[in-house]
Amino acid sequence: MRGFLAALDGLYGRYLSKPLVGLLFFVCLMLAAVYGSRNFYFDASADSLVAEKDPELLYYREVTRHFPGESYLFMTYAPANVPLFSPETLKKLDDLKIRLLAIDGVISVTTLLDVPLLKSPPVPLSKLATDYRTLRSPDVDLQAAFQELTSSPLYKELLISADGKTTALRIDLADDPALAALEETRNALRLVAHPTPDQRADLARINREYRHLYAANVARIDGVLTNIRAVRDSLAPDVVSYLGGVPMLAADMKHYIKSDVFTFGGITLGIMMLALYWFFRSVRWVVLPLVVAGVTVLLTVGLLGALEKPITVISSNFVSILLIMAVSIVVHLANQYREDVAHNPQLDHATLVHRAWIKKLLPSFYTALTAGVGFLSLVACSIIPVIDFGLIMTAGVGLSFLVAFLFLPLVLILLPKEKVAPDCTESYTPVVRLCHDLATQRTGWVLGVSVALSAVTLWGASLLNLNNRFIDYFDKGTEIYQGLSLIDRELGGTTPMEVVITFPPFKKPVIAADDDFFSASAEADPFPQRYWFTPDKIDILRRMEAYLLSRPEIGKTISLATLETIAQDFNDGRPLGAVELVAVLGSMPQHLRDSFIAPYAAPEQGYMRISTRIHETGPLFSREQLIADIETYATQNLGLAPGQVKVTGLNVLFNGMLRDLFSSQASTFLLVIGAMFLVFMVLMRSAKIALIAVVPNLVSSFLVQGFMGFAGLPLDMMTITIASIVMGMGLEDAIHYLHHFRHHRALGHDVRTSIDLCHRQIGRALYFTSVTVIVGFSVLYFSNFVPTVYFGLLTTVAITCALLANLTLLPALLLKFSR
Repeated sequence: MRGFLAALDGLYGRYLSKPLVGLLFFVCLMLAAVYGSRNFYFDASADSLVAEKDPELLYYREVTRHFPGESYLFMTYAPANVPLFSPETLKKLDDLKIRLLAIDGVISVTTLLDVPLLKSPPVPLSKLATDYRTLRSPDVDLQAAFQELTSSPLYKELLISADGKTTALRIDLADDPALAALEETRNALRLVAHPTPDQRADLARINREYRHLYAANVARIDGVLTNIRAVRDSLAPDVVSYLGGVPMLAADMKHYIKSDVFTFGGITLGIMMLALYWFFRSVRWVVLPLVVAGVTVLLTVGLLGALEKPITVISSNFVSILLIMAVSIVVHLANQYREDVAHNPQLDHATLVHRAWIKKLLPSFYTALTAGVGFLSLVACSIIPVIDFGLIMTAGVGLSFLVAFLFLPLVLILLPKEKVAPDCTESYTPVVRLCHDLATQRTGWVLGVSVALSAVTLWGASLLNLNNRFIDYFDKGTEIYQGLSLIDRELGGTTPMEVVITFPPFKKPVIAADDDFFSASAEADPFPQRYWFTPDKIDILRRMEAYLLSRPEIGKTISLATLETIAQDFNDGRPLGAVELVAVLGSMPQHLRDSFIAPYAAPEQGYMRISTRIHETGPLFSREQLIADIETYATQNLGLAPGQVKVTGLNVLFNGMLRDLFSSQASTFLLVIGAMFLVFMVLMRSAKIALIAVVPNLVSSFLVQGFMGFAGLPLDMMTITIASIVMGMGLEDAIHYLHHFRHHRALGHDVRTSIDLCHRQIGRALYFTSVTVIVGFSVLYFSNFVPTVYFGLLTTVAITCALLANLTLLPALLLKFSR
């Protein structure tokens, strides 16, 4: 080992002897990264929130092939000074529809003006499908229409609030058929277990085509949303109007994340610069850490662009984490360099840089290796964006190490040698002194408190949950929160969920070739599938819909049973019999079948669909429990077979993603602990010391998770990765501390003296690094995107716990058990 390190030392010295050549290489590398970053893009599609091989996803895709998707918006419309049901308001509502339809990308707009009025005046059952009025009819009774629509099982809390003061317009957006076809082909290839070389090549080609089409489609939808918002804004102040819907939710999440990266990223850098200057009182140690972080991020972005790997909501915080790691490495290097300069001012600058960097090579390498293993464990998850996040961070950690050890020393050598007084490198800061005194003078107290805290935080960690709500992702003062809240309270809920019941599919009757009468009759029937709609199926739908409506979590619910309930009012309150049901369906014109039948039934596939929306402003609830309760009710109360009723939709897929991510993190936790133990074994050459080093990092991890549990913070796509940050920062602190501890023990110092020297030397670097990141990331508390707020809060808590654990518990354990 010593021979290898000596050879590496010599090779590194020769590399540093030609700094301009090395810098030229890095300049070329950065130019290549700039070129590769042209293909860097952000993916906010539903695919970025689901597990690719999740059976629920496959089922969802199958169902959405036969039913309308979620490419629509809701625009609320509440006149400020005049009644909704007045000729003046209805005329303005009609004008609004015309303006929205004029927007390129809007294919249809449904308003109150377009729905049939069946009781104003009442329509006979025989004419129910054709002879009806609308609010556009010249002789319509507006008061009667108000009463009908605000009490309608179909339209109340869908297109109009129960109090009749707010209506909603449904705005359907055009899909890109080429993108949809390409996505279907891509999904099929992704599911091939053992693809051939040709299939892999096809998938790579399709991924490239998909990326370009997807980017164009995102830009198109953003343009459509901008135009719709402009129309909506023009209604103020006479009308209070908000937007909601899945496309807007995805667009706003992307907007907030991008805004946070640029706005808060800049502020974070500024605050970290002030913190670095406060600690080092040197401009170079303000600029150099940020240069290293910038070069690392640039190379990572260039690599992602070259590999055409997108950034998703899950991996959007990779820049922040790389900033933490890069600044941390440089602060340790700066502290070692300044210490060497203070104690060896007679040496030339290149030698001082070489010595400092070689001293920090092994602990920094072990830190990067262990952090890389921790992030690489994410590939055990089945969610492609999470796998990508693990690979991105593994590559980023490696690049930050290489930039710090191959780029930074070349820049520093070309700068003048710094003048450093000895007392600036080996003095306690107040926090470090307090930690030292607690560890050395109150050792038993530190150990006892650590055990008690671990027990309490394990209890807190047991309170962690996955009960996320999309509405809670946004600050209550934002427009999107207010809009979603209004829609949730007044118009039947926010996020959609589907309940699909499968029956034997419709089969066309087999007619003998010589049976001219029945053959001609079958060909003349424009809707033979009507015979598939039987009263027993409608009765199952009715009972299931009644159960769903009994659940407080569920808002507006629509199915064919809803339409049949309306028809009962024209049949003396009695359910429609088989003959009456067939008659009504047969007399329906095609455009009404497309509007009222096709969204809720697919006879050829045997599907009947109940469309629901979830309330997100009420008490928190478990999506997983709700899904289980619905499926249990279907089997135990409706007599349906297991699997005959399936709950699907983005709500279900998102819940499955979080569950899978949590499961994968839990299953790989032991792997990360094992990697930590092996690194400390190699570093300290002692199983006991390795075990001592692992304990404080486990405690700090428990503290963060316990804090989340007691604070009621749910695990979501960003906070669930906080464990990686805890382990990464804790490992780095422990590795650097133990490397110094081993060095001083090798010099003959006893345990207590070695701990004292570690706190004076490496303790300063740990403190500087932690405070710099804590102060910088505290600015994220002011974001309007709540996951960003949680990320900033938990990052500061994680780094604080890691610092305190490694400056108190770790030395206390060394004093207690090390000889």
